[in-house]
Amino acid sequence: MSHRSLKNPPLFIMLFLGTSVALFLTFSPGCILAESLFGQLFPTDPNTATDPNAAADPNAVAEPNEPNTPTEPEVGDTGITGKYIGSTVCSQCHFKSGAHWVKTLHAQALETLEAIDQDKNDHCIGCHTVGYGDEGGFVDRATTNDLAGVGCESCHGPARQHVENSTDTSLYPPVDLGSELCGVCHTGSHHPHIDEWLEAGHSGIDEHVAEGFVEGSRISACGICHSGDVFYQGVIKEQDTPEDMLLGVAPNDLTPISCVICHDPHAKTGNAPDVEDDRDFQLRYPEVTNPAPTNTEEATTDPSRLNLCGQCHHSRGRDWADTSRGPHHSVQANVYHGEMPTPDGVPLVLSRASVHLRATEQCATCHMFRKDYETEVAPTISGHTFQAEYDGCAVSGCHGSPEEAETRGDTFQAIIQARLDAILDRLNTYVVDADPDTVDWEYTSGDGPDDQNLISDEIKKVRFIMYYIEGDGSLGIHNPGYVEAMLTEAEALLTSEGL
Repeated sequence: MSHRSLKNPPLFIMLFLGTSVALFLTFSPGCILAESLFGQLFPTDPNTATDPNAAADPNAVAEPNEPNTPTEPEVGDTGITGKYIGSTVCSQCHFKSGAHWVKTLHAQALETLEAIDQDKNDHCIGCHTVGYGDEGGFVDRATTNDLAGVGCESCHGPARQHVENSTDTSLYPPVDLGSELCGVCHTGSHHPHIDEWLEAGHSGIDEHVAEGFVEGSRISACGICHSGDVFYQGVIKEQDTPEDMLLGVAPNDLTPISCVICHDPHAKTGNAPDVEDDRDFQLRYPEVTNPAPTNTEEATTDPSRLNLCGQCHHSRGRDWADTSRGPHHSVQANVYHGEMPTPDGVPLVLSRASVHLRATEQCATCHMFRKDYETEVAPTISGHTFQAEYDGCAVSGCHGSPEEAETRGDTFQAIIQARLDAILDRLNTYVVDADPDTVDWEYTSGDGPDDQNLISDEIKKVRFIMYYIEGDGSLGIHNPGYVEAMLTEAEALLTSEGL
């Protein structure tokens, strides 16, 4: 993917001051109202528009006794006569989206430049207005004020034809779920969201899963969390997601977990608990939640209990009694809250919430460490690689410097890994079958015996605990006390088996 230079702003441009999002509207037929209102709000014939450069009337006489006060800058929309129409017109039909959008920092994007005297800077203004540099796009406050800020047409493109022919579905402005749209502006040393996101796992779809999607399968099993298309249609729009919805789509055209999956392009949501400069981040789900730990399958697989990350990073419901395969590699939120699914809801290990629940932004504290721009040598860090950074631990004030936090973390993880290795060594001494081609304690998918009844319940619990810890991926950092308790239980179960 290529990124166009901000020196030559593209047709579709946008800015988001804190996190990457794409601004898209759901267009519906029958917007006849907009056609009539459009003609009233903005002239379509440039000859009927007031000339903002017209000379003042030389015969005009000032009112007597009026104070000589400075005049306000001229603001108007007489220059909106081209292919762009402005968000005011869009909002006549899409009033709900418009009412939410006007409260966002996108709507105030030009004001942010004016506040730092950069509103005449060609390197900046293209991403803070609609269509700047393009025919019919933003010129100045005096003639095209309704094109100031990042408006509807920044992401959906010029809408005049749609408004003048509102029942023609072929003219509906496009809806783009891809992060590349956001990345037109959210790139570079000041706003590196797309650059960092491209390094993250969220920017791609697992090859094996993608093959299933384009062949018309795996939508119900994997789609919600591995496909932005499925999540958007099934969760955000609450529509059906048939198994063949991505059948025949080219793999490169599949939408991964893009900006708009986590962020609401239209609304200031209030879901971020600790925002700076009123950024809000427009998160679709709360950044911080504190549900009571539980061990039932119904609760541990319910994303509505969990924070934004937990919408996907939660258990898929497998428990220690399952025999085909172990827990899915997505149990981070459950480990964080100190819970795991069990067949009867009775915990294998007593639930224990993490000490890291006190982190101000929970997952984002470490996985989305942010730093504002200082210089080109010390550019902005937006946190969109989602890699854990020990700088976040230091900012929280719990672990001293990043170096101290890293030393403590590395030491703790080494201990946890050593205990896991020891458990695996003990499991490998377990024998139930003389077949040399089987791993006697494993799941059937892991070359275990076909007859899983040969394996004792104690060993089944041990293997589940081991894979549950490995699936979390943090080697205990997410919930140190709970992981240590799980290891202690596994070690005791092995001892009870004589291993």
